[in-house]
Amino acid sequence: MSWLVSIVDRADPESRPAPAAVEARKTQLLSLWSRYVRPVTGCGDGDFEDFYEQAVRLEAALGSFGADNVWLQLSSNRETAVNAGTGERRRASDLDHLPLYGTQPSRRHEDVDMEQARLAASYYRYGAFLARAGRRVEVCGFLPDDPSARDLGDVLAGFAADGIRRAFLKTTRVKYAAFPVDLPEGFAREDAGQVVYGELDFGAMSLEGGTENIIAQEFVPMHYEYRVFVVGQTAVTAAGCIEEFTPLDNNGYRFDNKLRRNRQDKSAVEVEPAVAGILTGFARNAVDALAVEVPGLTDYVIDVALDAEGKPLIVELNSLLNSGLYASQPVRVTEAMAGRERELVL
Repeated sequence: MSWLVSIVDRADPESRPAPAAVEARKTQLLSLWSRYVRPVTGCGDGDFEDFYEQAVRLEAALGSFGADNVWLQLSSNRETAVNAGTGERRRASDLDHLPLYGTQPSRRHEDVDMEQARLAASYYRYGAFLARAGRRVEVCGFLPDDPSARDLGDVLAGFAADGIRRAFLKTTRVKYAAFPVDLPEGFAREDAGQVVYGELDFGAMSLEGGTENIIAQEFVPMHYEYRVFVVGQTAVTAAGCIEEFTPLDNNGYRFDNKLRRNRQDKSAVEVEPAVAGILTGFARNAVDALAVEVPGLTDYVIDVALDAEGKPLIVELNSLLNSGLYASQPVRVTEAMAGRERELVL
């Protein structure tokens, strides 16, 4: 089974001291990159995490799919795909029927048109999410043209009236805008416009008139954020949401147990096997519930965390292919994907 594998050609990574075992892994990845992408030294000024994430994606694809089955599509030339085993070159458009792996191109802050990405991005509509969100969540519009639609101003005023003093807003357009909102006592419907324009300036104009383009959420503390990778409705690997970590930091566990209590404050990273176990079990339960409710959703990442009282909750769902890897084991993802394709052929 052949695959179309998309790799972003990142600049040569900066040098960063590491233990001997990690240095050996870096050397392997640099050699792999030099063979299949372009010559690289490993002593540049490019982003360390970005480069090695891409290199590990390449390694996982080649290892699980086989070089002869990998058609590489590089960000530097998306029109052409090159077979990693034979060197044959073909138009990438002739191969777009193949299963995909690797970082996908984005348009207008949205994933390229893929069914799995669309289903994951609609998580806020699913009962399995809402029952496990651990906070109040409502979908609404910003100054909607439809008078019967739920308006953001009404939602936020309702939050404030119920004693909620802070909310978090996200647009349903992926990666467009996400920001907190203070809700002082007496917050009124008409205050919502000032809040949104104060944050987005003229960018708020693109949201006006929509009926369901904003997710309004009660703001709750979230600790130990943890990303679980799901393939075929099965959790296959996971890691703490620690921005400076890559798969090079994986400690040998499929479900890595290094976590950061406060992601925003970048508190110390600690080994927390008990917390990782709680979050993994909770995520698996959510994945099972989503499989029943949305059977078409099979491949995605689910971010989970603990609230202030230590109860697990779902943060959000995202596209599997475009999500950051942290200290996960990406080969577990490619192995699961390859195994599923083999079963389909048989």
